[in-house]
Amino acid sequence: MIGIGLVLLLTSMVSAEFWACFSRGDRINYCNPVIPDRTCGSSICKYCMRSFDESNSCYSSGNWMVCNAVGEECGSVIDNGGGTTIDGEPPVLTINYPIEGEVYNSRRILLDFDLDEEADVYYLDNINGRGRWTRVCSDCMDYERSRSFKEGFNDLTFKAIDPIGNTAYTDISFTIDSRKPKIRKTLPRKGFADGNFEVQFSEENPVSLVLNYGNYITGYREQVLDIDHDCYMDRKRYYCDTNVALNDYDGQEIGYWFELEDIAGTKDESKSRDLEVDTTFPVLNNEDSFYEIDGRYVYFTFNITEKNFDEAEYIDWTDSRPRYRRLCSRLRDGICTKRRSFRNGHHTLDIQVVDEAGNSIAKRIEFDIDY
Repeated sequence: MIGIGLVLLLTSMVSAEFWACFSRGDRINYCNPVIPDRTCGSSICKYCMRSFDESNSCYSSGNWMVCNAVGEECGSVIDNGGGTTIDGEPPVLTINYPIEGEVYNSRRILLDFDLDEEADVYYLDNINGRGRWTRVCSDCMDYERSRSFKEGFNDLTFKAIDPIGNTAYTDISFTIDSRKPKIRKTLPRKGFADGNFEVQFSEENPVSLVLNYGNYITGYREQVLDIDHDCYMDRKRYYCDTNVALNDYDGQEIGYWFELEDIAGTKDESKSRDLEVDTTFPVLNNEDSFYEIDGRYVYFTFNITEKNFDEAEYIDWTDSRPRYRRLCSRLRDGICTKRRSFRNGHHTLDIQVVDEAGNSIAKRIEFDIDY
């Protein structure tokens, strides 16, 4: 009995040479008893025939030179009870997984597809494949197994070839982001918070960066950073900064931390840091009378209100190389006194009072020294 075979042209008692093709396991019966029957042992077997006896389901062998001159490919034979027809349809390949446009957080993902007939299946990596097809399976009707794909965007073309060479193509693209995001550094690390915060992180596909800050007294809040505008990248590391208002936390302690999320939904969270909040500027209570001139000397007496006082300093713009010089770094009952000598001539000074949180006030004075 002949199985489902493959043939270019078949009618009852065809008398012209033609190619008959068979798939694995098909029985080839010859009408001439001298010629032994055969069974196809490969994915496709091709034989030259002169005729097909439909009533006895047997073939008469043909002249191979004539068949070679015909040069035609063969189609598949389907016995429909009234003769045979040619199968010219490619297989239908349905890819169930991975899903088009999806993002995965592992390089090894499930490859799952179905076919409506046996076929050999391959895929081509359109980005990194260099034109080489990778075999997935042979003579398969379905496939469900994990495979490893490249990090980043994947653009693949799948090819399914049935036993007679009918071919179907299916394209699919998806993204793999298996590398976890990493927050490298946050600032400030200690001391006081003035509303300015910085973060450094490493991640190829960041989608969300959030600053969380606050306490149980006044409440917790969050600030969403715009990665495109609040950050810049240097040597594969992002550097970001943002500013938030901390006025209603003044005099309190807050905690802050950053949360980073990538395109695959993987997150990293920085260590929470505790900082004192000081948004109040120093007050110079005697701003109209804090200095006196005596000869070449200027006597400074600062009356300052500031609980987190850092220093009072000045810069003389008439110097050949102007730079800030410290006047005092501590207060006694809110008072700081210092004496400084100046050369003859006109002087323009900027006085600055700074607290430990970075809040500062400035006052410009001008005077002449003549001695």
